Amino acid sequence: MNTEKKQKFSDAIGRFKDLSVMVIGDVMLDEYVTGKVKRISPEAPVPVLNYTSRRFTAGGASNVALNVKSLGCKSYMSGVTGADGSGDKIAQFLNDNGVDTESLVKDEERMTTVKRRFTTSHQQLLREDIENTDPISNTTEQKILDELEKRIEGLDAVILSDYQKGVLVTPSFIQKIIGICESHHVVITIDSKATALEAFKGATFVKPNNLELENAVNIKIKDEKSLEEAGEKYLSMAQAKALLVTRGSDGISLFRNGVVRADFPASKVQVYDVSGAGDTVISTCTLGMVAGLSMDEAVELSNIAAGIVISKFGTSVVTADELMEKVNED
Repeated sequence: MNTEKKQKFSDAIGRFKDLSVMVIGDVMLDEYVTGKVKRISPEAPVPVLNYTSRRFTAGGASNVALNVKSLGCKSYMSGVTGADGSGDKIAQFLNDNGVDTESLVKDEERMTTVKRRFTTSHQQLLREDIENTDPISNTTEQKILDELEKRIEGLDAVILSDYQKGVLVTPSFIQKIIGICESHHVVITIDSKATALEAFKGATFVKPNNLELENAVNIKIKDEKSLEEAGEKYLSMAQAKALLVTRGSDGISLFRNGVVRADFPASKVQVYDVSGAGDTVISTCTLGMVAGLSMDEAVELSNIAAGIVISKFGTSVVTADELMEKVNED
């Protein structure tokens, strides 16, 4: 990277602290139960985990909010939790890490989504999912819209983080969010597993991964030609302004109407865990664009951030200092 680009990236990262972003989506509590395995159970051919520790962190959309805050930005989390202990835990965890949770909606008819992982020596043995994936009610949707309207004047961007757990299911609801953002000239970006692409019309960009892209357009990506076909079809159906495809070890591809596809190779780093890398990409790319970078530059910066996070174990975040240091490496 040349000196001029390093300076441009550094200046943009320095502006992150002046930005405000709301994340709307599926709030999750990630729980890690760690222990040691010394024997197989006499009751069934499964390992016996001798418990040593337990920790909690933010997962799903709440990890996006955590990434936004970690990068130095003012971060608001909007979504749904149950009126339960897990909901209290994730709200407290986000608050303790500087994320504003005043816009979270408690729904007594739902349970908080929990992903409980049982691990030993950095190896996952089992994952237990506690969740309700039914669509949220019209009443709950309206509460989220009300929270957005209340905050919108002070926001620079809104990120929709859809893990298909019930919050961002209804296309008309998503379109209402996009409409509010457009009317206030607020950047709106989307990371979604959904296949109802018409809901994304007008978004600044949408960011599926390779598999999500395949599922959305029903095209198996096996080479450059099929990637091009799938990306163009997705962008045409979604009618978003741009499509960002995260492709794992193949990096990131950027599609825009009337522009040749841009590819960004993945960073060559030791990969420990890809959990949350997509959250880091959409957070960094969104902030980069709001901070004055071009779309290509914002994607390049997010690719650097992804390289940092996959070098960590578990769902992780990247700090502004880490990103600044990586940008300025020789």
